[in-house]
Amino acid sequence: MADRIFEIGGAALDVTDQMARKLIDNVVHAEVAGYRKAEVITNSFPFELDKAMNKKSPMKPQVEDSFYPDISGTLSKTGGKLDVALGCEGFFVISGPWGEGYTRDGRFKLDKDGRLLTVAGNFPVMGQGGPIIIVPGTEVEFTQSGEIKAGGIVVDSLQILNAKNIKSLDSINGAVFRKKSMNDVMLNVENPRILSGYFETSNISVIDETMKQMMLEKTNNAITEFVRNRSTELGKAIDMGRVN
Repeated sequence: MADRIFEIGGAALDVTDQMARKLIDNVVHAEVAGYRKAEVITNSFPFELDKAMNKKSPMKPQVEDSFYPDISGTLSKTGGKLDVALGCEGFFVISGPWGEGYTRDGRFKLDKDGRLLTVAGNFPVMGQGGPIIIVPGTEVEFTQSGEIKAGGIVVDSLQILNAKNIKSLDSINGAVFRKKSMNDVMLNVENPRILSGYFETSNISVIDETMKQMMLEKTNNAITEFVRNRSTELGKAIDMGRVN
C-alpha cells in the first residue's frame, strides 16, 4: 500500500520545481516591454501534510492555476512619437492570428502602407474604427485621451479595453494576452490616459524574484529532507516486517 505522506512530500517537490521554473521565466523576461510576471496558485504542503498525519483525506500539493498581477511596470522615456504608455488600467487592443489580443506594450511603428503595428510581433493596432491606418509620410501625434492625429487632424482613437475579471485573460507570451473564453467580458476604459514618448517596462522586480527564489530553495531543501527521512522510516519498517 502506498504511503500517503511520502506521496505528498514527492508531490510538493514537483510543485516547488514548477514554481522555480516560473520564477526563472520571470527573471529572463524582466527586460521585455509590457511583460506581466506570472504567479502560481498552489494548495499548501503543510496543510495537506497535517491532514495526512491526522488520517484525514489529503490532496497532493499541486499547481492549481496561474495568474498575472495587475501591477503596472515602470515607464521608460524614449521621446519617440510612436511610443505610448498607458497611465491607467487596461490594454491596447491588437489583432493577432488567434483573434483579438491585449497588451500594454505601446511601442508602435508604421509599415509602408501606413498600418500602425506593434514593434514586437508586427500585430495591427486597433482603433475605434478598426485597424489604424495613417497616410504614409504624415506627422503622427497621440493625445492624452488616446486620439490619433495625422497632420493635425484626428483620424481615430486608440481602443483601450480592460478585463472585467483579470483572471479571464490567458497569456500568449507574457506581454500579449487573449480571452480564455468567448464569454469573457472586456470593458471600454472610458477616460484613458495616454503618455506619448514613453513605453511601459515589465512589472518584474529582479530583486523580488531573486528573494523568492532563495526562499523557495530553502523550502525545497526542507521538503527534500522530509522525504529523505520518511523514506528511511519506511525502509526500517519494511526491514522490521521481514524480521518478524
